[in-house]
Amino acid sequence: MQQEHRELRRDVPDSEHAVLFIHGICSSPVFFTDFYAHVPEDWSIRSVLIEGHGATTKDFSHSSMDEWRQQIDDVVDEMAKQHRSILIVGHSMGTLFAIEQSVRRPDKIKALFLLAVPLKARPHVKAACQSIRTALDLPSGDDPAVEAAKRLYSIEPDRKVWHYFGFIPRYYELLHVMQETRARVPDVEVPCFVFQSRQDEIVSEKSYDMLAENPKIQLHWLEHSDHKYHPPKDKAFLLQRFDALCQAIT
Repeated sequence: MQQEHRELRRDVPDSEHAVLFIHGICSSPVFFTDFYAHVPEDWSIRSVLIEGHGATTKDFSHSSMDEWRQQIDDVVDEMAKQHRSILIVGHSMGTLFAIEQSVRRPDKIKALFLLAVPLKARPHVKAACQSIRTALDLPSGDDPAVEAAKRLYSIEPDRKVWHYFGFIPRYYELLHVMQETRARVPDVEVPCFVFQSRQDEIVSEKSYDMLAENPKIQLHWLEHSDHKYHPPKDKAFLLQRFDALCQAIT
């Protein structure tokens, strides 16, 4: 694989605060690369690689949503023993896990910083074309959105199309968790900052409206971003808001 996908961890002795980064389906900690330098030096960092990711189509197919959720439970419980407060940063599927943890462990989860929350999906030709070009390792055509998708895709490209049949149960499970999370949104009590992408080819804009039903959730639009790609202006805005949140927690 061109990109190395692995967990990133920084343990700071006696640190009161920590950040947990949770990536989306078929992605990896690489998604958050630009954020790591913005975490205060005296904070710990844990950017998990979810089970079945960073490997082959077979490994991904043989994993399960139950394993993924248990993994996040275990990581949060471990971090909760070591730190007074935890900030969770999530993207896509990772935001669903983050919301779940904020309800499960409000004693330790102090805030959420969420990108592209998929409470409801929308079918789009662009998403299908991008997925095919990414999974089969086809040329990006100098499209920055496709290049970003290929950089973040953590499953080894496999041109044996039948190997992707095992992905279907994983995505079916994801749809079920999306439905569960829609019911969980009113239960979010911790400060929650959400950034939805106006050009998102996967997440329906209805997700924004569903999140808006909870007044504790602060919502923002990234006008020029899609599901995985944030142009420089939107990325700078995200990092600025992340800096401000870290300062507020400190």
